[in-house]
Amino acid sequence: MSDHWATMEERGILWGMRFLLGVYLLLGKPFFRLFLYPVVGYYFLTNHRARAASRDYLDQLHRFAPRLGLKGRLWHSYRHFLSFAECLLDKLVVWLGRFDTESVVFHQRKVFLDLLDSGRGALLVTAHLGNLEVCRALADERRRLRLNILVHTKHAEKFNRLLAGVDRARQMTLIQVTEITPAVAIQLYEKIQAGEFVVLVGDRIPVGSPDRVVTVPFMGEAADFPQGPYLLAHLLQCPVYTLFCYLGGDGQYQIYFDKWADRIRLPRKPAARMEPMARYAREFAERLESHCLEAPLQWFNFYPFWRRT
Repeated sequence: MSDHWATMEERGILWGMRFLLGVYLLLGKPFFRLFLYPVVGYYFLTNHRARAASRDYLDQLHRFAPRLGLKGRLWHSYRHFLSFAECLLDKLVVWLGRFDTESVVFHQRKVFLDLLDSGRGALLVTAHLGNLEVCRALADERRRLRLNILVHTKHAEKFNRLLAGVDRARQMTLIQVTEITPAVAIQLYEKIQAGEFVVLVGDRIPVGSPDRVVTVPFMGEAADFPQGPYLLAHLLQCPVYTLFCYLGGDGQYQIYFDKWADRIRLPRKPAARMEPMARYAREFAERLESHCLEAPLQWFNFYPFWRRT
């Protein structure tokens, strides 16, 4: 890849979220959408890199699953951007505590709530698919859920300040990391031991060490996936789950919370770790692939993803 995704972060994203939050609070959802569509249209027209990445993804999707009827046309790409904008609206609604949990289907809710009740922490591996925050809204009744979401951008502290104004329970904390250092691992281990959840994405390569990847098939072509989730799981020695949440065709959010492993153990020698990490990455890529086919316009990785030869 010629450009790392972290260099393509949306300009002015924090200002934009503050503005949209103010519009929603003052004028409600209809006016929010009124502002949203021209903003998305402007971003779509001016951000050629994100637009090109969207069209590349949709073309790859068409080659892999032509039955979906999506291709890298401008209209389909614009719909991709609009889907991202609608997801942003739902994030704001969740943060404000105004989300209607009756519109959610949690396929493994008992597994999730039993884990909460046990007091055990866990590592949750997710992706840039749909809307993770909906899961937090569904667990509000327990008031014991603590999500520590690892992010790789410098916006983390700013987002924490933004969330502090709307997320009164402080159930979600963004932790900025560029790589998993011993100090970070100790911090996360302590959170796991306190019964909290550590959440990280399995579909973005690390900022601090972009070479720490494994290459596996994804939608019919080779793509780089990070080693980080499996190295961290090995260090934390805790249960590992995958978590996906996205809007279904019936207008209801679908949550899939699946146990992946009681523990992930890797060989001591770094050279011997590549094969098991590639196996785990293939398993994750297959899970992500299946969910992307269910919600193809809700995978929000707007940067070049595949290894093009």
